[in-house]
Amino acid sequence: MRTWSWILGFIGGLGLLGFLVYAAFVDSIEPGFAAAGGVSLVMVAAWLIIDREGVEQALRARGARYTATSALLVVVALAIAVALNVLAVRYDDRLDLTASKRFALSDQTKKVLAGLQSEVQVLAFFPTGSPERSSFEDLVKGYEAEGSTLKLSFHDPVREPMLAEQHKITSSWGTVVLLSGANEQRLESDFGEEALTNAIIRLSTGTQHQLCVVTGHAELDPEDQHDATGMGVAMGRLTAQNYLVRTVNLVREAGVPADCNLVLLADPQSDPFPAEREHLAAYVAGGGSLIVMLDPTHAPELARDLDRYGIKVGDDIVIEQNPRYQLMGGDPTWLVLDDSSFAPHPMLEGGVGMVLLRVARSVGQGSERPGLQVQVLARSTAAGWAETSLDGITTPAPDGLDIIGSVPLIAVAEVVDPAGLAVGARSMGEATLPGSEPVAEAEVVREAGGRVLVIGDSDFAANELVQQGNNQDLLLNAVAWMLGEDDQISIRPNPAATGSLSMSLLQGLGVWLICLLAVPGLAIGMALGTWRSRRRL
Repeated sequence: MRTWSWILGFIGGLGLLGFLVYAAFVDSIEPGFAAAGGVSLVMVAAWLIIDREGVEQALRARGARYTATSALLVVVALAIAVALNVLAVRYDDRLDLTASKRFALSDQTKKVLAGLQSEVQVLAFFPTGSPERSSFEDLVKGYEAEGSTLKLSFHDPVREPMLAEQHKITSSWGTVVLLSGANEQRLESDFGEEALTNAIIRLSTGTQHQLCVVTGHAELDPEDQHDATGMGVAMGRLTAQNYLVRTVNLVREAGVPADCNLVLLADPQSDPFPAEREHLAAYVAGGGSLIVMLDPTHAPELARDLDRYGIKVGDDIVIEQNPRYQLMGGDPTWLVLDDSSFAPHPMLEGGVGMVLLRVARSVGQGSERPGLQVQVLARSTAAGWAETSLDGITTPAPDGLDIIGSVPLIAVAEVVDPAGLAVGARSMGEATLPGSEPVAEAEVVREAGGRVLVIGDSDFAANELVQQGNNQDLLLNAVAWMLGEDDQISIRPNPAATGSLSMSLLQGLGVWLICLLAVPGLAIGMALGTWRSRRRL
């Protein structure tokens, strides 16, 4: 009987193993399977009792001890793996080790999620097993990790046609529907972080601010998304964040329209008419916000007129001699700004990162004006200067007429007392076009809170450069602060951000030698050494 008792142990062991696997994957054990597990356990016990002498002899063998040690190590490894998985599930966290933080949520997304006041339901319609579904699910896990009120559910439009019909799902690519109360937003092509965050902003924002872009003097085109000198890409970003962008002609409109929450004057090639400048001043005196971007040599009368806001715009070109703040391969008129270049200001909360300017003019504090508070926001390094006599022939060098060291580049003025802002008196009688009569000072409605931001460069916001560094963040944060939307001030996600590794020819050769010769050669040498030492035994 002892001879064949191992059969009981073998069959019982298989049955017991199968029962344990079954029990691990079900919520409740059915009586039949419980009985089978009990019978298997009895068979194993019977084998141990019948052949106990053989079992004891096998356990005393050296091989059994080695086997037991190996089994114990396997059990310990499995226990560690299970414990790590339990900890990972219970304390789920995300860690992004990339230099550009391309897999981490941006500061803007975190601020938007922290400011959500109501639950947002996210209905994701994707075909089962599609890669878009997998990537979107991974993205939303990051949102949920921030403790947001997003409630995500996935649906297959083929398997749930009634729900798909209810939400008008027609795309086979995928559609995401965001619901909050009676409001709805949809994503039908781009399912990345920026698109999702912007949809949440549009869903949760109660008001839609109107940004009016002045036209009529060859300004940057806000509708051109293809030409290098257009500004359509930046305006597209603003539109995605629930801003309404429109163009206005101050002559035709006879002033700034009442529904403009912010006016943008993007590098006019010629001077606005005196009456237009007065309309802008009246708008600011009434509590409006104005952003002016002005390249060197453009619109000289406008540059001088900005002194009424306490801001001095120089007739010069800023040159940077510090090699750390120059663009590699560019001339000294390419300016690289980082956090150390900017002064503390709510507009720049959380840092700015790297901003790239191309051919800028100085913009600093001008004549002191009553009722106006002026602050310089950005400067060059101490090695920079503002060249006033650049003729293309002589080598530029700082002289007594230039601003030398820490040249101001961006300035902002806030109207504390609008009574101190001159409007109308300067240009009375200067208008020559029908419908462009200047504003009479007595007609100006004055209200504190006006803001004027002047930037001595417009290229940073043009299509060619707006996506370089943090240029878009500087523009979008400026718009948000001018409109009082401080929760929108942040560093936004940059889908184009990628890590890169640069090596010289000598460094590349060293890596090649190590990977293809040194490491394999070391392994072969160690193997030969082991073989020779064994032969001597």
